[in-house]
Amino acid sequence: PAPAPLELTILHINDHHSNLDAFTDIEMRLDGAPTRVDLGGFAQLGQAFQAYAGRDDVLKLHAGDASSGTLYYTLFKGEADAALMNSVCFDAMTVGNHEFDDGDAQLARFIDLLHAGDCQTPVLSANVRPQAGTPLAPTTKSDYLKPYTVKTVRGVPVGIVGVTVKGTTMNASRPLPSTAFEDEVPAVQRSIDALKARGVRHIVLLSHLGYAADRAIAAQLSDVDVIIGGHTHTLLGDFGRLGPAFSVAGPYPTRAVNQQGQPVCIGQAWE
Repeated sequence: PAPAPLELTILHINDHHSNLDAFTDIEMRLDGAPTRVDLGGFAQLGQAFQAYAGRDDVLKLHAGDASSGTLYYTLFKGEADAALMNSVCFDAMTVGNHEFDDGDAQLARFIDLLHAGDCQTPVLSANVRPQAGTPLAPTTKSDYLKPYTVKTVRGVPVGIVGVTVKGTTMNASRPLPSTAFEDEVPAVQRSIDALKARGVRHIVLLSHLGYAADRAIAAQLSDVDVIIGGHTHTLLGDFGRLGPAFSVAGPYPTRAVNQQGQPVCIGQAWE
């Protein structure tokens, strides 16, 4: 008999870039009238996540680029970001290109800050391979970065695979020359295959590749069900009615098919 379907709610953000305060004095059209609002900020974000507290069908995901962008990062080098991320307690985060802006040692420090409390959020990337003996791999290549993690939802294992954009990170950020970046597709498929070998049927790809790349990679992978993305700061869904500040790139979720012709839901959450 076919297994029972799994109902899963995914709460996700991406590319917050140390923007911990709300954007002030943003114009939004509410009930047809121009209205000035404060938009976003981690206080409102935390409240939105808190609305789902106590539920057993939720994954909380961060699709990368927590770092770099405001004075919170310039002054505190990820400490403020980690403290507020731990107030949400994400089930997984993937590494964005900007996590490497200040090199491997700073990324290792940020992960240490994320792991200073009880959350221990797994930080994922299937295609980043630091060399042993460097800050991200003091003893082994998986000391800080894991290719995937497994979260149990209503007794069912759900695999979460991370992936980091290769070209942009190597060319525009500052990873160590010894840190290798594999091509994204084979690295992700290897992790999916490892999860399938463990009997994990439900696979979420936590991607920092960009919206167009997520749509393209879906068709190149087998057994992926959901892609939660970042990198391109893409707004999806029915938000155009709120005014010109809300430029929508597609539906939420965007529907694609994987290599086997099975449906894949793609989501990204602006910035």
